[in-house]
Amino acid sequence: MFLILLLEVLNKFKKLQINSEIISLTLLVTAISATLASILGYFLSLEGGYNEEILEEHQFQGIGLAIFCWIVWILSTDWLTSKATKAKLFYFPSLIFAFVLMIITGHHGGNLTHGESYLTENIPYPFRSWLGMPDKSDIPKNEIATKIQNPTEAQVYTDIVKPIFKQKCEQCHNATKMKGDLRMDDVKLFIKGGKHGVIFKANDVQGSEFIKRILLPESDDDHMPPKGKTQITEDELTILKWWIEQGASFDKKVSQLSITNEVKPILATFGIGNKSNIVEVKQDKYIVEERILGINVDEVEKSSIDKVKKSGGLVLPLSQNNNYVELTFLNNPKLSDDDASLIAIAPTQTLWLKLSNTQITDKSVEFIAKLPNLTRLHLENTKITDNSIKSISTLQNLEYLNLIGTNISDASIQSLSKLKNLKKLYLWKTKVTEKGVENLKKALPNLVVDLGITQQQMAELEKAKANEVSDDVYKKK
Repeated sequence: MFLILLLEVLNKFKKLQINSEIISLTLLVTAISATLASILGYFLSLEGGYNEEILEEHQFQGIGLAIFCWIVWILSTDWLTSKATKAKLFYFPSLIFAFVLMIITGHHGGNLTHGESYLTENIPYPFRSWLGMPDKSDIPKNEIATKIQNPTEAQVYTDIVKPIFKQKCEQCHNATKMKGDLRMDDVKLFIKGGKHGVIFKANDVQGSEFIKRILLPESDDDHMPPKGKTQITEDELTILKWWIEQGASFDKKVSQLSITNEVKPILATFGIGNKSNIVEVKQDKYIVEERILGINVDEVEKSSIDKVKKSGGLVLPLSQNNNYVELTFLNNPKLSDDDASLIAIAPTQTLWLKLSNTQITDKSVEFIAKLPNLTRLHLENTKITDNSIKSISTLQNLEYLNLIGTNISDASIQSLSKLKNLKKLYLWKTKVTEKGVENLKKALPNLVVDLGITQQQMAELEKAKANEVSDDVYKKK
């Protein structure tokens, strides 16, 4: 459309001579293109999630543009001119009108798809300087790097979490465009969730839907943000997980939450935590982990990171000051022994390993044993048995071990006494008994063991409930 208008202006001022048949053919292609765009736009609108008023306005503009393109093409043909000589007088005004309508329609369509600020955010140099806008190189690539004006009064959601959502999520979840009936620009609507229900659960990272979707492979249709959009960075993901873990508060200050070792260096980029502007909440010290973090190692090879991502796992940095990582397969419950070699893909750099709810068995544990610096290991709800404990007991730096929901029993639990640095052990829903725990704690007196509710305690609870029911029945009689 723009090319045709330019050629016609040059033609009008005799700067260029273009055959009228070429102009007419180009207008025909333009009319067909505008019609196809209208049809495809209609199908796209059926997905829902758009502001109805703006969508309807854009729809009529698109249909009107297609109609005017056909009118301009008809006015350009020799056939019409031969039938009505005065019809030619309407050709140029109609062409200009169609061009203006195209700009308006395209702009509104862009706003529906990308958000109202998309155009101004992506204006290139030198247009930015002409319009008095800052150079793009001066704008942080992610909101995480923005300094907070008053670190002592920093609000976790407003100052840290909300900017991430604004940059990475609100483009598709705002008042104008509500993909999945979800709005993230309004706290009340964000809490309400979308057509599939709530998207986050306070204190439950694994149960929070939006975290699950961020962790999906980028090629997955449910991955968020969608492929082609600016992705959530690893630092931003750490912040979001920390916010959920700390209760997903919308009004608390940073100073009111527990500052973990993971999030501490990230908060420092905001100007938080590097001075006495924040009182850290006392938390358990992982002494071995801190010692290892002080000794740097080589970076994990990019090819290794790509292999893990391809399998549905993630390699996440633990600190900005070194190359140690967390290797997690939480988002790939189908991980099996066939892919177990990926566990040892970064042997010296892996400090945390999360294999919860995967399909691995005892065969995979030989790869876990190849991680000499491992300090935290999650094996909850996997198919490992007592046969795995002997290999796990060789991990001398292990400080945290989660075996919830596995087939571990008293027969092997004593082998863990070799782990002199072990501080926390989770054994809920296993075959380990209180007696087995007592024997282990004789060797490791400082070990904190969470056995959950034992079968005996469960039986006593059921008995107590039954007695209460009997008492109620007796009283009614």
